[in-house]
Amino acid sequence: MIRAKFTCQQNILNHETQTATVVLTPVTTSPPTEENLTFWKATPAGSITLGITNPQASAQFSPGTDYYVDFTPAS
Repeated sequence: MIRAKFTCQQNILNHETQTATVVLTPVTTSPPTEENLTFWKATPAGSITLGITNPQASAQFSPGTDYYVDFTPAS
C-alpha cells in the first residue's frame, strides 16, 4: 500500500447533471508540519479529479480539508 496526503481544492456541483467535481492536490509545506513536509517531499505535484454522482459521497469532501489517499493494488 502507498499512502499520500491530499488537500481538497474544490467541490462543485453541476446542477444539470447532479454530478459533483471534486479536485484534490498533494499537501504543500503550508502549514510546515513535519508530516506535511514528509508527504510533500515524496509527492510535490499532481492532482486527483473525481466526478461523483452520489450526494452522500460528495458531501464528504470539504475544500481546505486534508485527506489521506491509500493506493492498494487491485488483483
